[in-house]
Amino acid sequence: MIGSITETKRILDKYNLQAKKKLGQNFLVDGNIIHKIIDQINLSKEDGVVEIGPGIGAMTEILLRQAEKVLCYEIDKDMVEVLSRELTKGNLLIKQEDFLKADLISDLKNFKVNQRIVVVSNLPYYITTPIIFKLLEEETSIEEFYFMVQKEVGLRLTGKPKTKDYNSLSVLISFQAEANLLFEVKRNSFYPVPDVDSVIISLKKTGKDYGVNNRDKFIEFVQNIFAMRRKTIINNLMAKYSFSRKELVDIMSSQGHKETLRAEELSVKEIVELYKAFVF
Repeated sequence: MIGSITETKRILDKYNLQAKKKLGQNFLVDGNIIHKIIDQINLSKEDGVVEIGPGIGAMTEILLRQAEKVLCYEIDKDMVEVLSRELTKGNLLIKQEDFLKADLISDLKNFKVNQRIVVVSNLPYYITTPIIFKLLEEETSIEEFYFMVQKEVGLRLTGKPKTKDYNSLSVLISFQAEANLLFEVKRNSFYPVPDVDSVIISLKKTGKDYGVNNRDKFIEFVQNIFAMRRKTIINNLMAKYSFSRKELVDIMSSQGHKETLRAEELSVKEIVELYKAFVF
């Protein structure tokens, strides 16, 4: 099994490779964690999986046994060579490509399966947010996503209202998907051992239509009301827009909110309704 410390070291030695820090490579070497992740996905033999950054294939190896097909995006040509030689099943498709530049819609046209397609990825810190938003905003049939991310990032991505982890990123994720933190993964489950623990999170598109007709302005609004966490929504907005305090107080009052309200006290739906009350 590739997902063990012994086999990982053997494969790296065989191909004379080391983990590349610039790509955020830390290889998962805990078989129990791999199976725990896959159990959460609840795959069938008619499902397809898109895996981003498979590395040497610790999870890929198991996914190939449980899914109909697996499509891997791997930017590192050395890892692509390992995958191509170590995993020779016919239901594996490998694309050596930066996922952020990939034409996912086109690729999925050639990746047909009988049931659903899910995304699985161990995301490096430096590209976590761009990849998640690319997946959420692409108009594809994919509705379920399972990510391993740094613990601190995972807490922020899945933050709930009235908690210290709730922030603009939590809102923009929850605007499009149901976000849940599934379980923690200790740092010693990886080789080399990283400096921080990780968590597994799931995102499931909700298909909700909040009636926001200008997404860019909404995103800007959300970022602005959370700009200074200890400040009220009114004070944050006064620093970014040309509204007077009285205008802002009146708008807040029209939505049933006190002028002392802070952004982290509002649900996503309440933030959307507040945004709609403004005329930009």
